[in-house]
Amino acid sequence: MNPSRLLSALAVLLLLPATARAEGACEQWLSPALAEGPITFGFLSADVATGRRACPRTEVGFGVQGGAIIETENFYGAVTGAALLSGSYAVRPDLEVFATLEATRFQFVQNATLTGTTLHLGQLTVGGTWVALTQGAFVLAPSARLQLPTSFASPRTRTLGAEVGAALLYRPTDRFEVHGYVGLDGDMGLGAGPAQPRAGFLMNVGTEYALCSGFAAVLDANLHFGHRAVLDYVAPALGLRFRAGENFGVELGASLPLVGAERALAIGGLKVTYRM
Repeated sequence: MNPSRLLSALAVLLLLPATARAEGACEQWLSPALAEGPITFGFLSADVATGRRACPRTEVGFGVQGGAIIETENFYGAVTGAALLSGSYAVRPDLEVFATLEATRFQFVQNATLTGTTLHLGQLTVGGTWVALTQGAFVLAPSARLQLPTSFASPRTRTLGAEVGAALLYRPTDRFEVHGYVGLDGDMGLGAGPAQPRAGFLMNVGTEYALCSGFAAVLDANLHFGHRAVLDYVAPALGLRFRAGENFGVELGASLPLVGAERALAIGGLKVTYRM
């Protein structure tokens, strides 16, 4: 996946005519402060391969997420955590630009003989979403995302990546939605070592129901394939979303890989957003 082509795609998104407006389903949500779309805590860097919501929003957010690998039989364990800064801006009712930064990434690793701890700046992603089609309760929104080589996890290698996909939304009422996302993601190393390119395919489907204007629950299912069509994971995810005032929203989420090559036992996080 060529990053220069992705940059061109993001530029094209900004120049697209407003042929589809973010009206109808995108305007029909019980509480603006409640989060929408897929759960955004994932197994890769920042928000890569976590899906994307279909509807544009202007908001800023802060979150923390973490995961653990415990392999007693291999005398290996690892704990990771990250502080995430995120934001999105609705340039037009049908167009959004967004970004997520791993402001701090922590990792502790231990095997039978050695231990190691790192604390560093993580990955930055930037992207855009365009509402290409609205038809009644249905919304289709393609998106593109670029993963910039900001991480200092390795002193000699930086990671550059990209993702393209499309989000779908079906919202027949102001408190219930079915959402989905299909995307291709990939990255490669830049530096003295081998590039080790990685490619992946994500499919997400989920549903969200708002019991009231102050609380909603979301249940997702995520399927991700990696290099040579190896199954990375089939992972259900559960999220609880709350409204804390007129503009603040809080989300608790967790995902558990049931099958596949993913070694993490689980990943979870907390996110607070302010919607403008």
